[in-house]
Amino acid sequence: MSAPKLALSCLLLLVTAGVQAAVNFEQWQTPQDAREFARLDNKLPAVLSYFSQQSQQQLQQFYQQQLGEPTEQRQRYGQLELHYAQTQQRIRIIISEQQQWRQVDIMVLANTP
Repeated sequence: MSAPKLALSCLLLLVTAGVQAAVNFEQWQTPQDAREFARLDNKLPAVLSYFSQQSQQQLQQFYQQQLGEPTEQRQRYGQLELHYAQTQQRIRIIISEQQQWRQVDIMVLANTP
């Protein structure tokens, strides 16, 4: 496993015994120009939102480098949705256009048993 993938896997704390764990977004890699505007990471589902001037394609490539190929990818309501599956968590990344910027919303959800 590559170092970035291993680091991201370590960041995503496992959900054990039915207790929802927090996610440490402090160590989550985002593009250099990311301007964070929302973070809710004390329990699952956890959310990190930021703006970037990178193109939708650049952001998609960034997350594919970090997390690999998405398990699902679709365009919906003008937004790109990328879905990833980790050990006991799911990650959904939504990239949408906001004037000259792209809004990126990262959601970490617990897998349902």
